[in-house]
Amino acid sequence: MSQSGMNKAKITKFINNRLHFIPLAILAVWTIFPLLWAFSSSFKKPAEVYQTPPQLIPTDFNFANYMKVFEYDGFLRFLLNSIFLSVTTTVLAVIISILAGYGFARYAFRMRHILLMLILVPRIIPRASLIVPLFTGISALKLLDTYTALIITYVATAIPLGTWILAGFFKVIPKALEEAAQIDGAKPWQMIWYVVIPISLPAILTVSIFSLREAWNEFPFVLAFTTSSEMRTLPYQLFMLQESLGMQDWPMMLAFTLVTITPLLILYLIFEKRVVNGVTSGAVK
Repeated sequence: MSQSGMNKAKITKFINNRLHFIPLAILAVWTIFPLLWAFSSSFKKPAEVYQTPPQLIPTDFNFANYMKVFEYDGFLRFLLNSIFLSVTTTVLAVIISILAGYGFARYAFRMRHILLMLILVPRIIPRASLIVPLFTGISALKLLDTYTALIITYVATAIPLGTWILAGFFKVIPKALEEAAQIDGAKPWQMIWYVVIPISLPAILTVSIFSLREAWNEFPFVLAFTTSSEMRTLPYQLFMLQESLGMQDWPMMLAFTLVTITPLLILYLIFEKRVVNGVTSGAVK
């Protein structure tokens, strides 16, 4: 092969090996640019947002918008509500998902595959269509405007995905490890606690992150099942912010948005590799 032919082959191979970066770059720009624009605008004054032509970098960084967020009446209560509901939901959802996933992975009861498929039905149905029947049931139980109603609905929506991920992970754990523990006199709960859970930490962490994310970002249920301002969470208050401000203070609203999503972004950055490993292990294995 001539030198020019070899050079063309190298160039073709170089291009082919890097073609997959094109859609990834487009997706990265599509995802990151709105965040960069929101971050930039959160430091602007309200009039600068409507400046023509628009500028990505503010002429003068204004930290007053973030001060308004933290000094906003009731912000601490909204933050604590979000933390309490998210943490409580995550703990309960993970515990139930571990037990359910272990049951589906280890016990060969009849119709288990059909049941495992049916538990995903609540995630297939649009959440808005569940509000009316859930509202009727919660109202009958006199749980409207309570943490209990939100925790029950949050946990119920987090369990299906958690069960699927953990069932797939538990299924590939060698039974010999549990049999050895059983020979040593371990009870079922001890086998789960001392054998299964330590091995399954990546998958459990993944389920925890997903459950925490869903509870933190949840909006339709808290909107439908609560009425008092004391029960509001950060996403709910973000929705109500424009009405409460009485004007479109976009820099302050964007600052509120970034404060709301920052905890989740930090969690993803810290545990990103483990979350990916947990998802792929539960799906592939």
